[in-house]
Amino acid sequence: MTDANKNVVLERHEFILKGAQDEREYRGLELTNGIRVLLVSDPTTDKSAAALDVNVGHLMDPWELPGLAHFCEHMLFLGTAKYPSENEYFKFLTAHAGRANANTATDHTNYFFEVKPDQLPGALDRFVQFFLSPQFTESATEREVCAVDSEHSNNLNNDAWRFLQVHRSCAKPGHDYGKFGTGNKKTLLEDARKQGIEPRDALLQFHKKWYSSNIMTCCIIGKESLDVLESYLGTFEFAAIDNKKLERQIWKEFPFGPEQLGKRIDVVPIKDTRQISISFPFPDLTGEFLSQPEHYISHLIGHEGHGSLLSELKRLGWVVSLQSGYVVQAAGFGNFQVGIELSTEGLEHVDEIIQLMFNYIGMMQSSGPKQWVHEELAELRAVTFRFKDKEQPMAMASCVAARLQRIPFKHVLSSPHLLTNYEPVRIKELLSMLIPSNMKIQVVSQKFKGQEGNTNEPVYGTEIKVTRISSETMQKYEEALKTSHHALHLPEKNQYIATKFDQKPRELVKSDHPRLINDDEWSRVWFKQDDEYKMPKQETKLALTTPIVSQSPRMTLLSRLWLRCLSDSLAEESYSAKVAGLNYELESSFFGVQMRVSGYAEKQALFSKHLTKRLFNFKIDQTRFDVLFDSLKRDLTNHAFSQPYVLSQHYTELLVVDKEWSKQQLLAVCESVKLEDVQRFGKEMLQAFHLELLVYGNSTEKETIQLSKDLIDILKSAAPSSRPLFRNEHILRREIQLNNGDEYIYRHLQTTHDVGCVQVTYQIGVQNTYDNAVIGLIKNLITEPAFDTLRTKESLGYIVWTRTHFNCGTVALQILVQGPKSVDHVLERIEAFLESVRKEIVEMPQEEFENRVSGLIAQLEEKPKTLSCRFKKFWDEIECRQYNFTRIEEDVELLKTIKKEDVIALFDKKIRKGAAERRKLAVIVHGKSEDRAAVNEIIKKHLEDGKKKKEVLYLDQLRQFLPLYGQPIAAINLKPIGIDPCLGQ
Repeated sequence: MTDANKNVVLERHEFILKGAQDEREYRGLELTNGIRVLLVSDPTTDKSAAALDVNVGHLMDPWELPGLAHFCEHMLFLGTAKYPSENEYFKFLTAHAGRANANTATDHTNYFFEVKPDQLPGALDRFVQFFLSPQFTESATEREVCAVDSEHSNNLNNDAWRFLQVHRSCAKPGHDYGKFGTGNKKTLLEDARKQGIEPRDALLQFHKKWYSSNIMTCCIIGKESLDVLESYLGTFEFAAIDNKKLERQIWKEFPFGPEQLGKRIDVVPIKDTRQISISFPFPDLTGEFLSQPEHYISHLIGHEGHGSLLSELKRLGWVVSLQSGYVVQAAGFGNFQVGIELSTEGLEHVDEIIQLMFNYIGMMQSSGPKQWVHEELAELRAVTFRFKDKEQPMAMASCVAARLQRIPFKHVLSSPHLLTNYEPVRIKELLSMLIPSNMKIQVVSQKFKGQEGNTNEPVYGTEIKVTRISSETMQKYEEALKTSHHALHLPEKNQYIATKFDQKPRELVKSDHPRLINDDEWSRVWFKQDDEYKMPKQETKLALTTPIVSQSPRMTLLSRLWLRCLSDSLAEESYSAKVAGLNYELESSFFGVQMRVSGYAEKQALFSKHLTKRLFNFKIDQTRFDVLFDSLKRDLTNHAFSQPYVLSQHYTELLVVDKEWSKQQLLAVCESVKLEDVQRFGKEMLQAFHLELLVYGNSTEKETIQLSKDLIDILKSAAPSSRPLFRNEHILRREIQLNNGDEYIYRHLQTTHDVGCVQVTYQIGVQNTYDNAVIGLIKNLITEPAFDTLRTKESLGYIVWTRTHFNCGTVALQILVQGPKSVDHVLERIEAFLESVRKEIVEMPQEEFENRVSGLIAQLEEKPKTLSCRFKKFWDEIECRQYNFTRIEEDVELLKTIKKEDVIALFDKKIRKGAAERRKLAVIVHGKSEDRAAVNEIIKKHLEDGKKKKEVLYLDQLRQFLPLYGQPIAAINLKPIGIDPCLGQ
């Protein structure tokens, strides 16, 4: 390190606790201006990253300018004195396989990025300027207010945001927690100017006041040695950030006192949601990371096993699910919350549910803390830390930077995991706070709409009613706290805690991807032994292909309901395994049913076989069936209230995929479904089936072969009359192929959100290496300009993204914009943007083009950080039955030969307006305030024209006359699954 750099470092911290498998090197530094920095040297990383956390959030907003901290976060990205171009930072990162973001919390703001390792210096140089010399130009200020306003518009009818603001609005008058943190155009521009406040001046003052180096923390991750990383701090002037010698703000007063507690708030949601949130003010426990007494409490209250609170509430038919947990809301105060999703009947038993909760809490209080529970949790956490997966660099940098605000360097990596101290007295103290008088209840249901005494929360307009809980009801809660309940007891000791962590014997056959080790009429088995992560972990996934599942909306509904009932039935018996790191997922796919088991390898095969047996021998309880069926129907109904971009993706699928059932179709067949139908479905599903299995991780080929045989035997025994699939019973789904020159528009009129959405799909064709790679490059070239043009400069919407879309064997380019502007105007601006970005590509210097290609190659070659992520890449190839495990290598080799002329040629052939083979589909979701008559006039005009923009009036219209794309030929020449009865094989 240089002498100059020695002058910027006040103190070094070399000892950082890390996991036994962690080979990275760490160094903690305190700079002369007070910034605390953790350096991470990782020679194997394929992405470098950095994050800087400032100990200022929206609780520090001036009362007269709600959202100022959030607005400041937005503005910092838009040019600095050294790099004045508004999109310089994002342009640099995008050109070098990078990305960036930021978020504003209650008491801190976090900025983070990742980039190709060799470009870390350039990224740091641009990054640090945010905190040295931001521009806050007048023009950018005016425009970015619109971006903040658009973000708020997206959240206006989002229940999660609405519920949070209701909670805040019930805080003590004048407490900072009650502020409106996001801000919007009204608060930041219109109201500000009415008060004589100029937004840009306020931004400058806010940044000058709060952006002080001594309340900043930073994490930098790179390939370089620790000494080189340390030298960057001097080179890029981190120590030059101004130290205003601020104290980290701590709120000594809780936002909820006696006047705010003991109340019930009835809340009317947007979606058909029923839930209770029971909140208890808790102290700030950040400093108690070595004992984590709150984890002991939340583990027991949120337990799902036999004798748990959830178990009894489910038996009564009152709830769907329950969670409990603690969160630090800001430095100085926190909140312990029990959240319960209610059944229809449960809404009529809110008081009894809360009494049962206090029965359980009272049992915990009277029995006192149990050391064995703490030791079990400590053992589980220690194993997790020992074999912790490697994090994505940007996520790690962001989390570590935030943690450094309150956690010493030594413990900054281990603090979420290691429980070295047992503090029974502290546990008792916290349990004593879980009492009725220290509680606030929030009950959510559309049933409360229009009831007498309702008011509206001022920011989001949420309909609420606040009442004080009666003394009689409070007395019932107090009595429940002192009364034992026969069904409630502490969990038993966990039998699933892994104890064997040795690597299995190494296979003689080595392979970079899964090998097919068995292929017959019943099953296809893939295996790969992990030789990359060297963890005692494993992933097992089986796909049961059975044509009955998707043959009609009714069968699709039955399969989803059957899986929901099954998962609910398994929850209690499998919860201990889940706590011990042995997880499972069940999901319905278009082809059948899939089960994934992940975690420590020791007991995974036994667990997989146990789950497979339970697939077909569980009995559905009528009470739980009614609760779960109602929950499923509400999920289907609530989809209509989703964000417009969610709806646009759903309708795109319905328009172009040859066999896809809508939420409305599934709802329509609900009335005909009974418990007996669902119970019978499991066996009917096995009339004909095929099993595809992948085992990847700490296993052997012999174990995998045996597991596959055992699973097939279990399935056959469940349905003795079953048979292998006939080959023509399983046909891969395909997409509708638009004709050359087609330009279709489908419109959906929603009544929930003020914002609208435009999603444009440009079909390219059947997947092949050339088109996949070139379209991927085009997407890479247009992503940053799309954000800069459509979001920043034209303020068309807060959500703007581009992506390559791979589906049913086809590839397409998609552009999406969601915002408050007229959707037809947005559609036109997307077209204009494509023409302008084509010009940019044509005029792009060759060196920059080559950098963009190398940046995309770096993205493609980025290694999955965990065994689970690698497994997903393998499974994606198996699930689509293309089996192209070398897809990335093929794309990379082709990209190395791509010229700019190739990109322009494909752009002009498939995407540009008037292109010979352009096939365009726009799905428009109109904002609720758009004039329906005007929309109808637009449709009428397009229908009369009939040549250019063709309006699609109903979802099945296109599939009536258009052909289907074919499927790409699989990379491995395998016979189709199942048998051909004509050939006897």
